[in-house]
Amino acid sequence: MMGVNKVKAMIPVGAAFAVTGNPPVNGFQTPDGTWLLGLAGGQNYTYQSGIVAHAGGTQAACLVLQTGIAFISVDTVASSGDSVCLPFAVAGSNIQVANNSGTTLNIYGQAANNLLTSAADTINGVAGSTAIAPTTQQAIECFAAKNGAWRCGRSGS
Repeated sequence: MMGVNKVKAMIPVGAAFAVTGNPPVNGFQTPDGTWLLGLAGGQNYTYQSGIVAHAGGTQAACLVLQTGIAFISVDTVASSGDSVCLPFAVAGSNIQVANNSGTTLNIYGQAANNLLTSAADTINGVAGSTAIAPTTQQAIECFAAKNGAWRCGRSGS
């Protein structure tokens, strides 16, 4: 369990790491077999809840979601259109954002240029300055098949 404590220390307050086995820490290492089986079985993912969308509802004012968190729950959206921004789109990334508030949320790409592409990220082929707006109790799943390009879709309500 020593490896688990090291991982928890690297993840900010409000995030958790559901773990079976001992994950690799501090760069490239051989992971333990139990951890790999947990990963393959869908158990070893990071999640974060209690996120508060930033007031103002614009891309420039958004709360940038953290890289490396697989499941995010935005629990507070005070006014319709309050916003969060996806992390930079890096090939192979996948993130699910649930709007667990009673108000519509705006999700943008970051306003800054992605260092891997020297351009702003897109969402579904459109500039990241155009919001995706999940309504109450809706979730968005986004993946990046290539650097700089998020592909997002809605799930249930």
